[in-house]
Formats: sequence, C-alpha cells, structure tokens
Amino acid sequence: MAKFLILLMAVSLTGNLFPVINVSAILGLLCLYVWNRRAVSGDVDTAPLTPLRFATAAYVFWVFSYMLTGAPLANLFSFDFLRRDGALLIAYLPLFIIADFGFDEKFVKRVLAIFLNLLSAVAVLGALEFADAQGVPLGLSALPDSLQFVHYAQLSEFGFHGLFEAHNAAGAVYALAACISLALLFYSSGRPRFFSWQAFWFASTFTGLALSKSRTAYVAFAGTCAVAFLFDLKRFRRTLRVGLVLLLPLLYVWSLQPEVSERALSVNDSDDPNIATRFIRYEIALQDFALSPLIGIGFGRYNDNSLSFSGIENFAYMATGGEVINESSHAHNSYLHFLAEGGVVGLFLMLGIWVTIYRWAKRTRDLFAAGSFGNAMCRAVQGCVVLEFLLSFTEHSMGTAVSSLTILTMVGLLRNLAASEVREKTPAALAYVAGQSKNRVKGLPMLRPGTVHEQ
Repeated sequence: MAKFLILLMAVSLTGNLFPVINVSAILGLLCLYVWNRRAVSGDVDTAPLTPLRFATAAYVFWVFSYMLTGAPLANLFSFDFLRRDGALLIAYLPLFIIADFGFDEKFVKRVLAIFLNLLSAVAVLGALEFADAQGVPLGLSALPDSLQFVHYAQLSEFGFHGLFEAHNAAGAVYALAACISLALLFYSSGRPRFFSWQAFWFASTFTGLALSKSRTAYVAFAGTCAVAFLFDLKRFRRTLRVGLVLLLPLLYVWSLQPEVSERALSVNDSDDPNIATRFIRYEIALQDFALSPLIGIGFGRYNDNSLSFSGIENFAYMATGGEVINESSHAHNSYLHFLAEGGVVGLFLMLGIWVTIYRWAKRTRDLFAAGSFGNAMCRAVQGCVVLEFLLSFTEHSMGTAVSSLTILTMVGLLRNLAASEVREKTPAALAYVAGQSKNRVKGLPMLRPGTVHEQ
C-alpha cells in the first residue's frame, strides 16, 4: 500500500488540473503514517529532525494565528481555503508523512523515473503543439482538450501549461524537474552520457520550462545553475561537457523562437502590467507588516476585505474582523507574504524549515559514495531548495502547494534512501554512523561525520 501511495503521489505532482489525485495521495499517506508509523533507527539520525521541529512550530503558529483572527473555524478545513490561502498547511505535509517506509534505492529510482517520464512526455507533446500553433502543420489542434497543453493567456499569450492551471506553476515544476535531472546527470559517476535517460529528462523538462514563458522560473533556474551546478570548480571539465553538448544547444534552439526570446528579454520591462501589479502587491504586504511587525495581521488575511484590527498597532495588530475571501491572490513574494500575515515570527519559522532542509541534505551526502545515486539525489534536493528561494522573490512559492509539495516529496524519498543506505551498511554509511556515535559519546553536537571519524 505504501508503494502504491508514493507512486500516486509522484503522479499527482505532474499537474494540478485534477486535484482529486493530489488529495487522494496526501490523505492516503497521512492515514498510513498515522496507522503504521515506523521510527527511524535510533543508532543514526537520517531523518530531517530540525526541519521537522521548525515545521511543527510553524503549523502551530499559523493555526493559532488563524484562530486569533476570529475567522470561521469551518473555513480552516474547507477545500477552497486549503487550496488557496491556506495551501501551506497541505504543502508541508510530505515532510512528516513520507517517513521511513523502508523504500530502497531501486524503488526510489522507479518513483523518480515515473515523475520525470510523465513530465517529459507532456513536455514533448507540448513542444509539438507549440510548433503547430506557430504555423508548423502537424494537425495537433484536433487532439481533445485534455491533451491540449499549450494555452493562450492575456499577459503571456501562447505558452505551455502542461497539466497545470497556470503557466507560472508549470514553469516552477518544470524548473524543479530540470534541476533534478541536471543533478542526476552532473553528479553521477563516470562521464556524463548524452544518450541516456538523464539527458532526455533534462532536455525535455528544460523545453517545458522554456515554453512555459514563466520569467520567474527562467531567472530562478539560471541562478540555481550558477550557484548549485555550473560553478562547481571541482567538476569544471564535466561542466564544459554538459554546457557545450547539452545546455547551450537547447538555449540556442529556444532562443531562436521569438515567443520564447521576447518573453525572456521582458524580465525587466517596467511597462509590463504584470510587473507593475507585483509592485502594488509588495506595497500592500509591507503596509500589513508595518501594522503588525511581530506576528503579522493573521494567517489567510492578506487578501480579505473590510478588515478591522485589534491589539497594539505597529507591534501586534491582528485583523479580527472583515470579509473572508478564499482566492488565489497573494503578495507574489513569499518573504513579504509571510511578513504580512505572520510578521518576523512567521518568516523566521518558514525560513528555518528551508535553510535546515538544505543543511540536512548537505550533511546526508556523507552517507553516500561520490558518484552514487544517493549523492546525486542529495545534490538535487539542495538545488531544488536554492531554486525555491529564488522563485519566492517574485512568486509565493513557499506558501503554495505546487513547488513545495514537489520538493518535500523529494526530501521524503531521500529520507528513505538514507535509511536504506544505513541498513545496507555501505562503507560511507559505516563512516557516517561512526561519526554520529563519537559525537554522542563526547556529548558534542552532530557534526558532519567526515570531520569526526578521520584520524
């Protein structure tokens, strides 16, 4: 049952047009976790304990914040609220519910392959439909609506949406998938093979990213490549191979398409109404933060109407009255949105989750041999976290379900992979356990094992 639910979860991450799939996977995993929880081995810590503590504190804070606003309790559990204003209550569940279910490396690879293959298949068909829409006679317009992945939007014109409602959501997930594929290609053992599944996954998901016309995803992916992959001086020769043989040709092909190149060049177009609207959203969030800098105006209150406030203005001043509206508008910046609704406390807790996930993934790399799938998976999670930080500057990525669900599901898979590695007692895992054990005996904090066990 656990394997089926994880596979269903992987499928649900490839789109949000059919929320029943997402809901079924999450509820099933939640029930399984509650019914048959398995503790991680007490001899070695492979669970992301610090992120879990931050996430627990964040859940308590946001629910308590909602209760203090006096908003209807029934609304807290409504589908409309949990899909929009309260999406983070769902988005962070994989951090808890994808525990150590005993999945081994073979199964984790299968789950990842299903996720990337589905996204790749949709992207390939989407690219053909994009070409058809641009005048190449392929006859794909005759396909049923459910297989039409290119749509017209007022602000971005023709763009690839895949199985997502919005092009920015598609851009975010395809950027994450391209990041994961690049990590698998870049950090696998031996020379990068350009006729491999990893190369195909990267080429197709990068294509989906390019055609999504999501400028936020463009900038975030470029920044992530620079920070997490391409400036790794220890792998300079591999960087040249991947860059010259795979990345640059893809950039050249899609830059020749005016629909893509013009969209990319409009990143800093101050006359774009979409960009102008974001600055208005930022200003509203800053005003809310100024009213209540400590704990914000209340969870889910950013886009509500006719607000009235209680408390100490300019310190802790919450919106305790007004019309509750559950819709998708937000500050288009996670940091400002958390400041508006949760103040410095809310922002601290949310940043704590993501910073400690990055550090946990970095520390967990010591469990795996260099060039192994597990090591590459750790790098992929780190890259995804960097991408999430960058996406969150112009989208509310940390507070919506699309990208957060994807990343935290990968964290759950990595958690199982790490536990499996300990059970297999590989040399790297034994060194990790030795380092953990020495720290426990000496009463020291849990340092990176490689710095502890070496004599």
